[in-house]
Parts: sequence; C-alpha cells; structure tokens
Amino acid sequence: MSVDRLSRMDDERLGRAVRSLEPILVVPVSPDVREAVADAIQAGRPPPRHLSSRARIVILVAAAVLALATAAVAARFVIDLGGVRIEPPPTGVPSVSHPPLTGPAFGEPTTLGAAGDEAGVRPIVPPALGQPDRVWITRGIEPGSVMVAMAWFPRKDLPRIPGTPYGASLIEVEGDADLVAKYVDPRNVRTSGGAYWIARPHEVELLTGDGTRTFHVTGHTLIWERGDLALRLETHLPLADALALAGLPG
Repeated sequence: MSVDRLSRMDDERLGRAVRSLEPILVVPVSPDVREAVADAIQAGRPPPRHLSSRARIVILVAAAVLALATAAVAARFVIDLGGVRIEPPPTGVPSVSHPPLTGPAFGEPTTLGAAGDEAGVRPIVPPALGQPDRVWITRGIEPGSVMVAMAWFPRKDLPRIPGTPYGASLIEVEGDADLVAKYVDPRNVRTSGGAYWIARPHEVELLTGDGTRTFHVTGHTLIWERGDLALRLETHLPLADALALAGLPG
C-alpha cells in the first residue's frame, strides 16, 4: 500500500486500512523466561536478548505502517488562515522556475489611505517598520475578498530579501476567500508566538481577479491572523526579529 494511496483516504478509511493489518501485528504470548534469566544471572553470564523471527517481522511491519500513515497525514496537511492557505506542494507536477515575489505581482500601486478606503479596513502597519515605501491593492474573485500589500526598502536593520528590491513585505488579506496559497513541505513549517514560520524557499500562488499566478519566495515568512485579517510578513530576518516586527510574543 503506497503513501499516495493512503494520502487520498479520509480519516475513517485510513483507520480501517491500519486496523486491517492488526492480524499480523498480534504477537503470540511470550514464554515465561524468568527461570532462565535467573539461572543466567547466577551463572554470571548475560541473559539472552535475541528476538524471535516473528517478533522482528512484527516490529518491521509496525514501523512501516507508522511511516506510511505519518506520510499520508503529512500529505493531507493544510493550514487555512482565512485568505492565506498553507499546504504541501502538488505531487506529480514538474518543478517550474518562477520569478521572485515582487511589487508588480501585488496589483495596482496606490497609497496607504486609498488602499484602506478601497478595502474597507485600515491596513495594519507594524510600528517597528514605519510607513511603507510601496503600497498595492488587488481584489479576489469572490466579493469582499481583497489583498493589501506593503513593502519597505532595505536598511541597516532590514537586510534585502534575496532576489527582490525590498527588505520586508507584508500582505494583508481580508475575507475568507483564498488569495494566497503557499506550497511548503510540512516539515519546514514551525509554530511560534501564535504564528506559522517558514524559513525555506517555496512557491506561492496569488489567486486574484486577474487570474492565478505562481511566484518563488526567497525570504523567510511569518503568517498569522488578527481578527478577520490574515497577515503574511516576508523578511530575511531570523524568527525572533520577525516576531518582534509583527508585535507577536517570542
């Protein structure tokens, strides 16, 4: 039974598949070895510690089942934070080179005030970053879904994100419709301070009214929720500094 097949099962079917292996996981009653162990200790030799062939098979099968089940659960791993979704990369799809996520990908350039008026919500600007150097806004396919993006140029305390002209960018998504889909190996996602942290390059899709476009993320990203907003901060800073910028506990 393959990981791919297990990953397509719902939780009930996956449980049944694991339980179906129960007959081969049942170990026969072990013989009473207390007397033999006592004799070995009195004779000054170590007691035998070898496993029967069946016990070895049971251990190997159990390990294989656990590995398959764990991989299947990981393949179904999805984190949904309103307008931002994190999930494993699609399987069976060839890797394609995509441009880094930069300003033009975010939509029409605008001002912070105009973006707030159009979005119907005041964008959150982290005090530690100050006023953004660039602001964009774009709408999703579904009514009420809108994305405001801000960017800051590099400075002494804000190193440049590789492949981009910025030291930090912040996307804020209003509404439940997915506008940002991140494709990340679950093993590269950490939780800290009530947020999700991804420190590896990965792919991101922007699903807007202009269509779906895929970009390469080269920086570190911190994703969290505040009220009805999903926020995604990208920097080249370590986790502790990113949490401080976002105003989240370390």
